[in-house]
Amino acid sequence: MYQVITALPLLSLLASSAHATPPRPSQPTVTIKNGTIRGLYSNVWGQDYFLGIPYAQSATGNNRFALPKPISTKWSGELVAQTYGDRCLGLHHPFPDLPESEDCLNLNIIRPVGYSHAKLPVLVWIHGGGFTSSGSSNPPYNMTFMVDQSVKSGKPIIAVSFNYRLTAWGMLASKFMTDSGITNVGIKDQRLALHWVQDNIAAFGGDPRKVTIAGDSAGGVSVGIHTLAYGGRDDKLFRAAIMDSGPALYIGKYGDLPILEIMYNTLVESVNCTSAANSLTCLRQVPTDIMWSAIKAVDAAFPTQWQYHIDGDIIRERSSVSLKRGRFVKVPILVGCTSDEGTYGIGSGVDTTEELIGFMKLATTTTLSDGTINDILKAYPDDPIRGLPGGSPERFPPPYGRQYKRLAAIATDYFLVAGRRLTARAWAERGAIAYSWRFNTIPAGVPRELGSTHVTDQAFVFANFLGVGYDVNYYDVEPSSRKANYIKTGQLMSRSIMSFVHDLTPNNHGMNGYPKWPKYVKDEPKNFVFEGNATSYVEADNFRKAGINIFIHRAQEFLH
Repeated sequence: MYQVITALPLLSLLASSAHATPPRPSQPTVTIKNGTIRGLYSNVWGQDYFLGIPYAQSATGNNRFALPKPISTKWSGELVAQTYGDRCLGLHHPFPDLPESEDCLNLNIIRPVGYSHAKLPVLVWIHGGGFTSSGSSNPPYNMTFMVDQSVKSGKPIIAVSFNYRLTAWGMLASKFMTDSGITNVGIKDQRLALHWVQDNIAAFGGDPRKVTIAGDSAGGVSVGIHTLAYGGRDDKLFRAAIMDSGPALYIGKYGDLPILEIMYNTLVESVNCTSAANSLTCLRQVPTDIMWSAIKAVDAAFPTQWQYHIDGDIIRERSSVSLKRGRFVKVPILVGCTSDEGTYGIGSGVDTTEELIGFMKLATTTTLSDGTINDILKAYPDDPIRGLPGGSPERFPPPYGRQYKRLAAIATDYFLVAGRRLTARAWAERGAIAYSWRFNTIPAGVPRELGSTHVTDQAFVFANFLGVGYDVNYYDVEPSSRKANYIKTGQLMSRSIMSFVHDLTPNNHGMNGYPKWPKYVKDEPKNFVFEGNATSYVEADNFRKAGINIFIHRAQEFLH
């Protein structure tokens, strides 16, 4: 879906799409407790960029596989922050030409000019990637367009993005590490970045009291983790949260500690640290390239198992339990999914019910009861009109299996929609403000068999009308009237989010002709539907109720 291009702010590439602003210093400076930071000004966009700012000590040497440490010393001279910093080492990174390293705990700030006496609301974006890949320098995460939309809609904000450790670098776990309090260090990287924002964003013109955290996919899950963190303790790090295709109820099982222990021991053995007096100390002394090769080999033997886990500290219990018992920070939230989330990970699907059952057991847990399996099959019959992508009674031709659409509906609800519904419901039941959405637009270049699949709303959330970072511009549909409606949908979606960040309501977007987005309430739950082929609308959030209730009410069986 993405093309490889430079990760710089793309000033020359984007020049034709923005209005030039009056001259000002080309290299703005900001001073924080660690020293002076020199950024970059774009007269094309009327924005200042401060890129690659370290928010923690380097995660190398003795800081490898350790809790992140704040920077307590001053820099020697100015910090030049005019290019993105390295991404964290990850598996199957998009944009493989972008630099990555262990020394990756850095963040980026984009602010609009002309608000020097204002304290602007702040949006902090946490990137997705399954906790194994991606980074804030990826071109689709360029936040220039978001900030531009915030200004155009009269709701100016400052945008922040950052990197955090991935795979084993951020999720390594063992009993020894747990007993030592060294757990979920990638999640704790994120937490330290949020503390950095609280301590320093005022120097950039932001209001630390008006921070919204947001993310997509694993970034959305991360946002959910922070709302539930430490038993729902409110550390005043954010006043609102946005979960995009990654709600507070995790999309699958947590990292399995017994398996993580095996992976730890396998890694220790593979780098000849078995006989060391302290295996963790030994791991920290292994050269990066050798360690990285070993991590990749362990991942190949245990695919997708580098995940966060319940540690009794930042993650104290299953998210379904936290939501049920109200142990979360009750700040206003936006939470949403695409219509066809599950098509992203099911390949060509299955032909038979037996194959479908096998897929469910593999994707969830091998201990699903026969009763639950039968109830799922009953709630999701083999009827193409009731499957996904919806809208037609046809079965897709080979190579798609006969029950592809049936499996797609189950996967969509299991992985994300049930969690989105439960998250919104939990907030509403506790009297907290929640808004829920569904993205129902198939971008250009996306096969109809995938529909509105996972993360296809990203270019709309970011108002990326130029298609920066994509093989095909998601807005390049035919005819021109349809493209115009897609652009309006992108404007509406991005400006609704900016309105929420600025005013804690998505309804102050300043665009006419759209219905009011209602708050989510328990007795009459509703979603706002972002529809690119027609006018966006409001719907009752009761579709596929019987099936989704299975995943919600039996969350423990699915290890949520």
